[in-house]
Amino acid sequence: MATDNGIELPDGFSSASDYAAEVKRVYSPYAFLAQMHIVDFLVRPHWELLDVEWRDYFMSSEFDISKLIPLATHGQTDEACPHSLREFVSKMFSLQFPRQRIGDQGTSEERELVLKYFVDGMSEKKREEVVDLAALVGHVARDTGSDLVVDVGAGQGYLSRVVAYGRADAPRVLAVDFAEGQKRGAEVHQRRTLKRLKGKRAVAEGYQGPRYLESRLVHRVLRVDLESAGELATAAREEAGSGRWMLCGLHACGD
Repeated sequence: MATDNGIELPDGFSSASDYAAEVKRVYSPYAFLAQMHIVDFLVRPHWELLDVEWRDYFMSSEFDISKLIPLATHGQTDEACPHSLREFVSKMFSLQFPRQRIGDQGTSEERELVLKYFVDGMSEKKREEVVDLAALVGHVARDTGSDLVVDVGAGQGYLSRVVAYGRADAPRVLAVDFAEGQKRGAEVHQRRTLKRLKGKRAVAEGYQGPRYLESRLVHRVLRVDLESAGELATAAREEAGSGRWMLCGLHACGD
């Protein structure tokens, strides 16, 4: 169902606030899952944090590692899967956003310029993710009248730079990450990108970015979780002023 501002929500939700409240309610008991990192399983007792039924199932002869792909991709479970795990998977899939491709994905010439000036340090996989998502974020920002995009977990700023500088009608971007080192790295990349975009070659090749490039993208160190969500909202409102703002994020680790 689409809200008044055009956001397409999963079935059963009529407002973004109702959806957000349900996500928080469902997510809270399982928040620890987001803090698990695969390498930490060697030194931290992550396995013991899982429900005993889940552990017994994963260790049983009924489970095979090949079942993880259909489970994670389509929510498919078998009869041996514990009820609590089936319920968890079903609820997670009921909360996912519709994933049809929407919006203006840019002309081939615009994509070529983006690939030429914005993708330093990106793998081929990350380039495709960043370029496609930046086009979608820009479309949603224009469609909803959002003057500011808050890039959560911005890392080295790959997505932030494409969103902020990719088009003449690009929104401003507030890039937040909890690591000071990531912020410094993103600012180094930003300076290099701005130097290229201001060069005669970029103009000659048709680059038409927004005015006042330096002020289009601001980086801040901020940890984002359920407890600090209010700080994120405050930072966004301070940066947006009286304008509208929206959130985006991309987990592009791994190749």
